[in-house]
Amino acid sequence: MQVDSSPRAVAAPEESSSTSELSKPKLSDQEKQALHERFAQKFGSMDKERSLKRQRVEQLMTDIDKQKEQIIPHQKFTPLETQVVELKAKYPGCLLLIEVGYKFRFFGEDAKIASRILHIANFIDRNFYVASIPVHRLNHHVQKLVKAGYRVGIVRQTETAALKAVGSNRGQPFQRELQQMITKGTMVDDMVSPQSGGYLMCLVEEKRGGHGSDERVYTGMVAIQPSTGDIIYDTFEDTYMRSELETRLLHIEPSEILVPRILSKPTEKLVKHLSLQKSTSFGEESVRIERMPSDDTFCGDYNAALTFVSEFYTSTPSLSQVVELPDIVIKTLACIIRYLDEFNLTNTLKNTKFFKHFVSASHMLLNGNTLVNLEIYRNNTDFTEKGSLFSVLNHTGTKFGQRLLKKWVGRPLVDLDRLNERINAIEELISTDNPKKNKALSLFTKLPDIEKGLCRIHYGRSTPKELIQVLDALIRISTAFLKAHEPRFSSDLLNRLFDTLPTIHDTVVEFREAINPNFSGDNLIDLFRSEERWPEIPKQKKNIKYVETLLVDHLEELKTTTHMNDLKYVTVAGIEYLIEVPNTRTKKVPNDWIKISGTKAVSRYHNKYIINQLKEREQYRELLALSVEKAYKDFLSEISENYEQFREVVSVLAHLDCLLSLTITASQSDYVKPVFNADQQETEIQVVNGRHPIVERLSSTYVANDIHFSGSQKAMILTGPNMGGKSSYIRQIALISIMGQIGSYVPATSATLSILDAVYTRMGASDNMMRGESTFMVELHETADIMKYATAKSLVILDELGRGTSTHDGQAIAYAVLKHFVQHIKSITLFVTHYPSLGKLVKTFPGHIRNCYMSYIQEGDDTDFANIVFLYKLVDGIALNSYGMNVARLANIPLSVIKAAKQKSDEMQKEMEERQFQNRRIQVLKSIMQPSYDTEQIKHELSML
Repeated sequence: MQVDSSPRAVAAPEESSSTSELSKPKLSDQEKQALHERFAQKFGSMDKERSLKRQRVEQLMTDIDKQKEQIIPHQKFTPLETQVVELKAKYPGCLLLIEVGYKFRFFGEDAKIASRILHIANFIDRNFYVASIPVHRLNHHVQKLVKAGYRVGIVRQTETAALKAVGSNRGQPFQRELQQMITKGTMVDDMVSPQSGGYLMCLVEEKRGGHGSDERVYTGMVAIQPSTGDIIYDTFEDTYMRSELETRLLHIEPSEILVPRILSKPTEKLVKHLSLQKSTSFGEESVRIERMPSDDTFCGDYNAALTFVSEFYTSTPSLSQVVELPDIVIKTLACIIRYLDEFNLTNTLKNTKFFKHFVSASHMLLNGNTLVNLEIYRNNTDFTEKGSLFSVLNHTGTKFGQRLLKKWVGRPLVDLDRLNERINAIEELISTDNPKKNKALSLFTKLPDIEKGLCRIHYGRSTPKELIQVLDALIRISTAFLKAHEPRFSSDLLNRLFDTLPTIHDTVVEFREAINPNFSGDNLIDLFRSEERWPEIPKQKKNIKYVETLLVDHLEELKTTTHMNDLKYVTVAGIEYLIEVPNTRTKKVPNDWIKISGTKAVSRYHNKYIINQLKEREQYRELLALSVEKAYKDFLSEISENYEQFREVVSVLAHLDCLLSLTITASQSDYVKPVFNADQQETEIQVVNGRHPIVERLSSTYVANDIHFSGSQKAMILTGPNMGGKSSYIRQIALISIMGQIGSYVPATSATLSILDAVYTRMGASDNMMRGESTFMVELHETADIMKYATAKSLVILDELGRGTSTHDGQAIAYAVLKHFVQHIKSITLFVTHYPSLGKLVKTFPGHIRNCYMSYIQEGDDTDFANIVFLYKLVDGIALNSYGMNVARLANIPLSVIKAAKQKSDEMQKEMEERQFQNRRIQVLKSIMQPSYDTEQIKHELSML
């Protein structure tokens, strides 16, 4: 073919192309429509098919939920899908993770939920939506789903590939069973998890009459923390406000509550509030609510509950103690045992030694309002521990010590002997040079969460790595204090605690010596030093060794038969016993060899004999794995028999950790050891230069104030300008009293305290919209509860009572309530008010009430807006002005609005003064008109004009 090489010839095609494009006829609308239809026919149907597929799967999921039996025979399901349908029907309401090969899969609606929570893809595979996660990320994703409030079930394959291949069901799908179920309240997480699994609380109610605001219920409560084994029970009668239930919720902070299908309306509203709120005084996460089955009989039938509980405790020595529990606790216990049985977590309930009554005669119970108002556990800003009393006292080195200290903080002691024993131990720890103190401090910084570790051993869920951590920690503890010749403490409490630690030494060492010291944690097969107790393990190891010997012998035979003396076995990409042959000699390879892999230089083969031997070895390996797993479970069970003894040592460690934590608090500057009044008949609080333990951390110029309540003077009316420090002062009194009864030193120069039986607070204004109650209703309900329960040995704080209604009504209620406390209850009472007229009660009860206010300096003329300098110092007297305009200015209210308010305030003040003047004149005239009038009295009244 000839080619014209002239420039003209080369350029011609471009011109031609350009011309053809320019001359290309435009498509008509009809032709465009035809082209579009062809395009849509070819590509547009994909969206339609995808949409139809989605609709079909959605409909199928709906039909399966309604009528599983009718759907399965007529629907083309794979064997795995049939298994999924059966599992979902067996465990309704449970989000299932199903092991399929090297992944866990979600099916159907579960896949959509997992996709949303875990941010993973979901797609349609045959008849179901499917999502999957890798096996090694299981725990991470399970925690996310549980935290989101779901009940999660883990379904595992219960047979291995090698054993299935020689079994009778080799043509069937892998058998799968639900092996673990987890919710917020039943999570037994690993030892290194930063958070402990929360409490599971069970409630059962019985109505005690009344309607509306007079309704009363009798409630039984059992709460268990599965990750630590703590169990709390209680019974209590509650009012319409459910203040008793609220107190227990604030102390325990459950992460899950098990309740009957039908609850009383106030309790139902409170429970719903807990389930909806993300961050409240009750905790930083919403609480999961689990309803009991619709066919439940335990809540209403004591005999059924008692029979069930008795059967559960029949084989334990605890039966006689359990049946003595109150009837409603038996019902509650039956419900929680039934529920925990689904999760295989009933072990810790069998030992009643760890049952603790919520209310104790030796402890003061801080009620819900006090916990919140005084910020005992959490601050009222973002509901975290920072800025709470607990954060001030918490210097613990261990997680289990921190948990015990939290209980101490919420339950101050009322037993003087125990209190002195604790505070004297702290005093000795501050000054002692006993080496045991420094040993303990050093140990606490390195200890894992042994309490959680012991619980995981008790449940049979501990990993070998965790087991070794727990045993090694217990050995370090018992060995450190094994020497009997070390110096003793003066405190009997410290001696008792340290003497308990070495008691477990021999037992722990025996268990640790059973474990191979060189165990790396990778292979359970190498865990035990000696396998004599489990003969199946050495048997399977011998079988494996025998097969491997046969394979070595077989290689020698192959060298002879093939005349290739350089044959050798290699392992490539995890495939063992590959016969490697150079490519230059592949012609000598027998025809029955199977090529597995190769490179440019070599080829690698298996023959039938090797394949069969490897299959047999794999069967022995899986039998060995099963034998080792069984031996490990037996070993955990054996350790678990000593659970009570080990748990006792952990309790002692926690106690020591708390004492050392309070020692660190006491060592701070200007903290002093409180002295307790031994006279049980007199209640006094005498503090010199007392300070607010939380606020002083935020301010370097905190102004200290004295506190004096003694003899008959047990009430104070506190007035003063807004923001003048009234609330800080009254909280300071309560916190110092509570700290003293915890056993802590207190922020003051000196402190003499009496044992209080309770601290009650009524502070702040808040609607309880969840219960449909106004601010004033909440205010009076709380005040009524305090008036009912307070005694002469209580500390009562009432902050601005009566401000939620009209001035006259509020003032009258405040007057009557304060008079009742002074005249009848005779508790130490702090009454903060903006009603100066209440100060007149001092004349009615001389020597019983003291008028005080937080001092200040007023700068500027009265006609202008006063500039207030707060001195934050308590002085005697009454503050007649609250200086609300000053606060309005600080809050950036527009100046024009403040001026209008000031003008109106002056007018109202003038009107009130004129009215008072007229009333006094009328009173003088009435006195003069009396037949026998008192001249001195009339002179006094005239002077008042």
